[in-house]
Amino acid sequence: MSRVKNFFSLVETIFNSRRLRTILAALFFVVGLFGYLFYLFEPDIKNYGDGLWFALVTITTVGYGDIELTTTIGRVIASALMLSGLGLVATITAIVSAKFITNYVDSHTNDDVLEKLQELETEIEKIEELEDNVLGKLKELETDVDKLNKKIQ
Repeated sequence: MSRVKNFFSLVETIFNSRRLRTILAALFFVVGLFGYLFYLFEPDIKNYGDGLWFALVTITTVGYGDIELTTTIGRVIASALMLSGLGLVATITAIVSAKFITNYVDSHTNDDVLEKLQELETEIEKIEELEDNVLGKLKELETDVDKLNKKIQ
């Protein structure tokens, strides 16, 4: 259950990222803009929805082939979308990956630090026991030395 909770916490952290929200907003804007441009300049794209579909398929580099560009301006627009799409999608991937790695490193670093702390506490307890034993032996030796000093006098 804690893994599920950690996963949802991570997803919440990822989507609370201002950079990610900005890039996603830019991605939606670009898809919307280029979808409209395809609708305007391509005769095979009959409505704005088809333009959005083609822009989304193009920006993700899927390319289903259900719509083909027939004009030079359409191909230029698609080329610009492909290039900008690679950058936007790569940036989103980088942001999400960085959040996952940060979360992984933080949780494992904390676990490692706690483990080392417990080891140190155990070692300190052992040293304190040794110290008590040595102090006890020193008191015995002190008593023995006092007895010997009394015998000598």
